[in-house]
Amino acid sequence: MTSATAVKDHVCGMDIDSATAAGKSEHNGQTFYFCGPMCKEKFDAKPDQFVHKSASTAKSGHCGCGSKH
Repeated sequence: MTSATAVKDHVCGMDIDSATAAGKSEHNGQTFYFCGPMCKEKFDAKPDQFVHKSASTAKSGHCGCGSKH
């Protein structure tokens, strides 16, 4: 059984649940989770642009990435 963990989508800054994330990617040995396919595609295209991005403001609900949450 996998336990859910609150994580941040590094593309849009939205707080999501790792167990129900719409996607995930591996980069430099680290797993990143995403709220929807658009954020995953943006990350996969240029991961270094988002790895060190500060997402200090937690977001919830619709993040504006085009995904239906």
